[in-house]
Amino acid sequence: LCRLAMTYKTVYVASICVHVNPQQAVRAMLEADAYPGPSLIVAYSPCISQGYAMAESIQHCQLAVDSGYWPLFRYNPELAASGNNPFQLDSK
Repeated sequence: LCRLAMTYKTVYVASICVHVNPQQAVRAMLEADAYPGPSLIVAYSPCISQGYAMAESIQHCQLAVDSGYWPLFRYNPELAASGNNPFQLDSK
């Protein structure tokens, strides 16, 4: 969904996980709110209905981000207008 939205080049897109990097999540929400066009934020958040115990959700999220299964990123088309890369990878 994120990659499809980024192909339009006019949509702010972010992939977040509040349990792993709350600062990145807040930054993405603030940037999305300030963006003058459409915005899409996709969050990773396992729950007990998916078979994950709530006591293990933070560790599960950390594993998903660390393994690269759920990359944290922000795509801001306004950066391209100023000659900068609109894609910013926030996870390693």
